[in-house]
Amino acid sequence: MLKLFIKDLRVGAIFLWAVVPLYVVTALQVSRFGAGFFWVNVTCASLLLVAVSMVDWKNEAEPFVHSLPVTRAMVVRGRYLTAIAVGLLSLAIGAAIGAARGTSLVMQGEPWPRWMAGDVGLAFAVVFAFIASVYLPCYFRWGFGKGNAAAALVLAAAGIAADIVGPALTGAGAPGSGLFYEGVPRGQVTQGVAHLAARYGMAPAGLIVVGLAAVLLWVSAQVAVRAYRRQEF
Repeated sequence: MLKLFIKDLRVGAIFLWAVVPLYVVTALQVSRFGAGFFWVNVTCASLLLVAVSMVDWKNEAEPFVHSLPVTRAMVVRGRYLTAIAVGLLSLAIGAAIGAARGTSLVMQGEPWPRWMAGDVGLAFAVVFAFIASVYLPCYFRWGFGKGNAAAALVLAAAGIAADIVGPALTGAGAPGSGLFYEGVPRGQVTQGVAHLAARYGMAPAGLIVVGLAAVLLWVSAQVAVRAYRRQEF
């Protein structure tokens, strides 16, 4: 499983050399507009995860991988390790860019941006974990093309239902609701994590969010393993 994870990292490295410079430039520009930077970071992390799958699909690597002494469960778990690595890398890049923008604002006499805070980082963790937990089972069940379409439909439906990609319509996170945190990216998840941190403190909120992300990925991995066993090559 570790070797499969390393293989994914090497594949991802091909894209990193091309994508990271462009991502840094884009993110620096978007960071001028505040909280929208959060969704740019989520999008880039998701695209990098999809890119690793795309390379395997384009090179028809799966038959070769399964000619090796590995089980399908090992292949799936290796890709979940890759997803975690992608999320951590994207979070680190986003934090570095956000810190640079925040430092620049402070030097100009402006306050530190609210969107560059620990609770927003926690929100990124749970949002990306959710995206990965939906995408990977779809990929392992239907392959790259149909799997991407299925995952996109599920994520779109979830975005509409949970309002994680736009202003909340009612309840927590709605402007004027009393639970809306100015400067935090809008949406039920981001605003909800900010409320959780404000109510219980950053450390308990961190434990809750990391635990939730771990549960999402663990359940998703079990589903993906079962789905992959039904996949034919």
